[in-house]
Amino acid sequence: MLPRGSITKIFEYYFTAPQFSNEVLRASQEFFNRPDLGGGSSPNIDNKKSEGFFNEWFLYDFIMANGHTPLEDFINTNPLNLKELELKPYRDLLDNRFGIFEVLEVELGHSLTIKDLQTKEKWLVLENRGTHDLEKGRIFFGRVGRVGDHYELVGADSFSLQDVNDAIKRSFRRAKFKITPKEANDILTNP
Repeated sequence: MLPRGSITKIFEYYFTAPQFSNEVLRASQEFFNRPDLGGGSSPNIDNKKSEGFFNEWFLYDFIMANGHTPLEDFINTNPLNLKELELKPYRDLLDNRFGIFEVLEVELGHSLTIKDLQTKEKWLVLENRGTHDLEKGRIFFGRVGRVGDHYELVGADSFSLQDVNDAIKRSFRRAKFKITPKEANDILTNP
């Protein structure tokens, strides 16, 4: 389990440091498909799920002008002067995958076995809350990330799809684009 507030430290740094204001603006324009946003304005986020997806996408998927994601940049520059042991959980999180997953097995209160529909890769994720929210056969958007010696669901709360038939599963399997929280948000907000 990540120490409480670990991810919040990164957001506070990038969202408040003046040198990153243009990066945050560019990320908002790209994520919300709003090239009209200007300095000082922000998208009107009606949906907490969209806000969560944006934050997750910004941290793990958005490529800054320096060629790194904010998570990579945070680790490389260590702006809070964290000790190497304190940086380890952030380094572990570099091993992550966002995708659309199918729940294969549920061990209530302990773990989920899931399969990425695009890559067919299977994951055992240690998870408590998710085992109560997801059931065998359910399809959901989520991010699997390394936390120490195991994997967990990390990032925004998973977004479960209802009434997914085999044809929809096949279309996700055949998708040739990388699914990120941006695409998940687009599906959620533009059904």
